Order: sequence, then C-alpha cells, then structure tokens
Amino acid sequence: MANKKLKYFILTGEPGAGKTTLTKKIISILSDKGIKTFGFYTEEVRRDRTREGFDVVTLEGKRGRLAREERLLEGSVKFRVGKYGVLVQEFEKVALPCLQEVDKEQLHLLVIDEIGKMEFFSNSFKARVREIFSESSNNIVLATIPLRKSDALIENIRNNKYAKIWTVTKENRTNIHEEILKEMKSVLGFN
Repeated sequence: MANKKLKYFILTGEPGAGKTTLTKKIISILSDKGIKTFGFYTEEVRRDRTREGFDVVTLEGKRGRLAREERLLEGSVKFRVGKYGVLVQEFEKVALPCLQEVDKEQLHLLVIDEIGKMEFFSNSFKARVREIFSESSNNIVLATIPLRKSDALIENIRNNKYAKIWTVTKENRTNIHEEILKEMKSVLGFN
C-alpha cells in the first residue's frame, strides 16, 4: 500500500453500527482543520421511537425525503426497499447538486453517505458515482457502502486500488476515526 495514494476512504458495517455518526464526526474534525467538505449524509426519520423513513441531508443543511413507509405516502411508488417507498426524484433534487465538480484547485473532501440500494434506484446518481470513482477522478471521498456484497458498482468501489475500507462496529465506532484521520492526513495535508 505504500506506493499507491489513497483517494477513497470507505466505511462499511451493519445497519445501526454508527457509520453516519462516524461520518459526521470526521466531517466536523476536518472542518475544524479548515478542510472543505461537500456532499450528503442520510438520516433516519423517527416518530415516537419508530423509524418512518430516511432523509438525505446536504452538508450545507438542505434536506429532502429519501424514503418513507409506504403507508405514509400518497399514491403508489415505483421503487421499494422492504416497507419503504423510495422517493427518487426528491433524493436527486437534493443529492445530485452537491456531488458536482468543485474547484479542483482547492483541496476538499466529497462525502457520500450512503452508496446503497435505495440511492441506486437513481440512474443519475449511479452515473455520478461511476464518474467520482473513475480512474481519472481527482476527488478525495469519504463514503459508506453496505457490508454485504451487492451491486457490481459497489463491489468496484470496494475493490478499487485507491480505496481503503474500515468496518464500523459498535465496539470500534467511538475511536476508529483516529485511524481514518491518520490515513486522511497524508492525502489532505492537515495538522
């Protein structure tokens, strides 16, 4: 690994392991060090301790619905994952603008939480992810992917020669950020 330069910092783990919380923690630390961050994270939407769905939230604070329990949606939805109807157009409206090319002269971190089944109902999102993880891409990325093998594009990310993967668990989620930041330091050049 010494001769290759990492560009892709990938988190994986079981649902509920703390990937999004860890992502937010890393973003906060990097922001404090002056590193520009762009992108989005996904967040559970709960009412009375019951999960009703998921939102997509940009790092600038713009929010949109990614998925909701079908019983809460008016009309039928084209795409489903379990009991959730996926709102592809709403997801694209919020997520895609924050994944556009940013100033190549300024060092930055692109955050994509998550690259998964719900998000992949969007062909535009899939195409953009393909570009971001291409050989010619200059992006430095912090992303989350499912633990289990899935879509071929996700497997290409998992096996990318410029990627390093960390498995987040309930046991390591409070201190694994130190190891990840140590790897990011040599790429992003912060103190």
